[in-house]
Amino acid sequence: MRQALSRLAAFAFLRKSAYICAFFQQHLARRYIYNEDTLSYEAVSIPIGAQLRRLLAYTLLGVALSTAAVYLFSYFFETPRSILLHRQNDELQLKYAFLMQRFRQTDATLTELLLRDNKVYRSVFEADIIPLSVREAGMNGAGRYEQLLAAPQTKVVAEASLLMDKITKKAYVQSKSFDEVSGYAHQKEQMMLCIPSIQPLNIAHRRVRISALYGPRIDPVYHVPRFHDGIDFAGPMGTPIYATGDGVVTTASYNLHGYGNLVFVDHGFGYRTRYAHLSEIKVQRGQKVKRGQPVGLMGNTGKSTGPHLHYEVLHRQHAVNPINFFGNDVSAEEFNKIIEALSGKTEGLATDY
Repeated sequence: MRQALSRLAAFAFLRKSAYICAFFQQHLARRYIYNEDTLSYEAVSIPIGAQLRRLLAYTLLGVALSTAAVYLFSYFFETPRSILLHRQNDELQLKYAFLMQRFRQTDATLTELLLRDNKVYRSVFEADIIPLSVREAGMNGAGRYEQLLAAPQTKVVAEASLLMDKITKKAYVQSKSFDEVSGYAHQKEQMMLCIPSIQPLNIAHRRVRISALYGPRIDPVYHVPRFHDGIDFAGPMGTPIYATGDGVVTTASYNLHGYGNLVFVDHGFGYRTRYAHLSEIKVQRGQKVKRGQPVGLMGNTGKSTGPHLHYEVLHRQHAVNPINFFGNDVSAEEFNKIIEALSGKTEGLATDY
């Protein structure tokens, strides 16, 4: 139908051009007037300047009419080339729509994966979660596509580019997170040995008891409300104190801030333990210790009202309740077996120190 209309329009345009040419020939030809006296036609000569002006006027008129005809034709009718371009444009729009849909699905899947990473994978290994602000940092780069977003023809391209940048950033951060979690998985066995998981002394001893729990209490020396960051074990002077997990001794000296003889053990993986008010220190700074290995003897040094051990567990610089790390599955007999297994090391450390 469109091809037939195009042919009719072309035929009409040719006819119009033929009329214009005939019009030019008629008005540019020599004119004659009738002389009533001689009863004959006499030729009237037209000046060359007038002929040129008239020719120019007719030429401009023809050009204007032709331009108008072409414009009207292109406005009401599409050429085969324009039809092909519109068809290609529609196909591209459809492809971009499918592409954006796949991008959004990928982004949603990646978001679900990072939430699972924070709530499950990193929680299992007690790693710090990666905030959403860090995962999406640097994604406000719409300024790079400002010109593309302003133009309707390129807006879809800019939106696809922005979404692709967002997915790329999320995938990069998630890849780094999985590398870190994979490292934790390979170190899981070592991590289980390092995390404090036994009591720092043998509470099966009938004269050893817990004298103060973790939490708010009245300070026994200053008699004011204060938060107690650890657990106190009261018992006989000289009761052996054991490391609750594998680690490295970072402090083994007298503390002037009320802890008295103090041992600090760094277990790695964000865990540290503090053993305070000791009567004697059995380890040295920088020394590696094993779980169940003696680090000192119970005492009454520092700010203390009687022989006891002040024991703290810190995780990522924050004190946590040590009772959560006392393995209920470790019986008194198993505890004694751990101590006996390291008894040889205990005697060696005592004589060496």
